[in-house]
Amino acid sequence: MADRGPGIPADEQAHIFEPFFRGRGALQDQIHGTGLGLNLAKKIVEAHGGSIQVKSAAMKGAEFIVRLPAVPAGEPT
Repeated sequence: MADRGPGIPADEQAHIFEPFFRGRGALQDQIHGTGLGLNLAKKIVEAHGGSIQVKSAAMKGAEFIVRLPAVPAGEPT
């Protein structure tokens, strides 16, 4: 999934999956939220044997890449 928003500052990208993390922009603009959405998404994806990552640049939006295995690890094919 990708958007064309303001992007996520490089110094915040390492923290966006931490519980309760809210970026400076969200705090400054008083955007409501708890900072749990991306943390929960990561936990769900990882519980299914996958991974999630972000690619973002200032004023070019953000892209979230979710990778899930076709067959869960340890399952017979």
